[in-house]
Amino acid sequence: MNKKWLLGIILVFTLLAIVFIILIKSSVRYDKLIVDEDEWNSIIDDRELNTDICFDSIEFNDYELIIDEKNSTIYYSIVNNSKKYNPSIKYKTNSKVNVVINDNISDDKLEDNDSLKIMLYNDNEYKIYSLVVTSYPILNVNYKGEISKNNSVIIELEIFDNHIDVPNRVLKSDGRLRIIEEDKEYSFSLKKESMGHNERDNHISIFGMEKRDEYLIKVTDNIINDKEKYVQFFINNEYKGLYSFGPKNERINNFERNRDNNR
Repeated sequence: MNKKWLLGIILVFTLLAIVFIILIKSSVRYDKLIVDEDEWNSIIDDRELNTDICFDSIEFNDYELIIDEKNSTIYYSIVNNSKKYNPSIKYKTNSKVNVVINDNISDDKLEDNDSLKIMLYNDNEYKIYSLVVTSYPILNVNYKGEISKNNSVIIELEIFDNHIDVPNRVLKSDGRLRIIEEDKEYSFSLKKESMGHNERDNHISIFGMEKRDEYLIKVTDNIINDKEKYVQFFINNEYKGLYSFGPKNERINNFERNRDNNR
């Protein structure tokens, strides 16, 4: 083979390898990003705040986290395994920056709902995210357009189930979302596309429940029933709160029964 051709092939493969290395998300252990208070403060003192630098994505133990960009908050639903307090982290950012964290994940922070801090910074600027560690699963619905009590909207639903030994850690489905009471109660029906490109009900099991296609979620201020299922609820990646979760018909029947008992 001609030497020029050989050198050309080697150069092409070298360039492809470099591009691949650049594009692939690097992985680092959580504890390798922790800095002490003095170093944290020195980074802030020497730089200007810039909210335009941001994470494009971030994964803990190969699961993508919810980023509430509006409130500069990242949510980590913790899975009870050997890596839960020192997860492997992969991330992409919209510009070349360094990443540091201000403290360890611990049982105390999990129980007290204390948030940690993650900072992005370069030579001149920085931005700080809150990192919220939760023991509850996460439910996020994404949709476009406006929603009201008079209409439902088409949604893409994603659930991260952090329970032990679940067969599917991440569940996804199309569906429709309807407001029952603004910011307090919603119902959603799961949908899928048939072979003929028609919309049909999508019966799936969530949190080990019997397969259903209609569910109800309702905001809750405290945990009053261990038998209930609870989720951290998001709409378009914006955090709404802790909600109780269950099949629609069953939840409505329980509500009517409890209301009769209270009377």
